Amino acid sequence: MKRFLILIIAIVSINICKAQDARFKALFIYNFTKEIEWPAGDKSGDFVICIVNQNDVLNQIKTVTNGKMVGSSPITVVGVKSIEEISKCQILYLPFSDSKADKLGSALAKVGESPTLVLSDRPGSLKNGSCINFLLVDDKIKFEISKKAIADRKLQVSANLLKLAISVE
Repeated sequence: MKRFLILIIAIVSINICKAQDARFKALFIYNFTKEIEWPAGDKSGDFVICIVNQNDVLNQIKTVTNGKMVGSSPITVVGVKSIEEISKCQILYLPFSDSKADKLGSALAKVGESPTLVLSDRPGSLKNGSCINFLLVDDKIKFEISKKAIADRKLQVSANLLKLAISVE
């Protein structure tokens, strides 16, 4: 009975940690909209955030952005199940698991040269074209930035955001 109780506590703790991680990532994603500048021609219509196959973050970002705007554009959050479903979006969050390690290249090909802020959460993703990469450091969500990837996507990053990153490449 004691082992069963310990197992239940461990499972609940893991789920709470996952929910907190998703909430923090959602808050970061929303705040990135304030610290990244998109080209003037990309400021009409809805501001679209695409979340690939990650229901925890998808639900949290929908809650965080409900009724919010980026400039004069309402935020729309879209969940996509696969890379093939990605359409025009200003932010693309591509979470990884070991089975999806090769998906960043496919996602980058799908968005082409559009001014899309590409986010990931796998170490080394900046070297493969991700703009911002989430990392877990001392049980806290942190992020690193690739100024080159952001510039290549015709986006501008604020000095404030660069200061908050744990590393800038």
